[in-house]
Amino acid sequence: MSGSLIYPAGLEPYAIYITLLLGFIDGLLFGLAIKKALISVVLIIVAFILASFLGLSFIPSVSTSQISSTIFSFFSQLNFGTIGVTFSIVLFVIGFGIGIWKG
Repeated sequence: MSGSLIYPAGLEPYAIYITLLLGFIDGLLFGLAIKKALISVVLIIVAFILASFLGLSFIPSVSTSQISSTIFSFFSQLNFGTIGVTFSIVLFVIGFGIGIWKG
């Protein structure tokens, strides 16, 4: 099985353009989702800070230093390997940026 998409015979001449468009739209949707997720994380952090200020405890056995060390160890273990920069990746990144910017 090959790694490329299979198009109907009428769309085969436009396959590269469709693939690039799908990559851009994929980046756009990822950008929108990431922006919404970051806003949610910020709001959750604000809620936890307000709750601790009021004396409420949602997660009693977790400290701020444990959370920060877990997040740091997660991001330190990420490995993307070698990523070749192609036009489809560039379009994905552009779509991703526009999704974050306009989301």
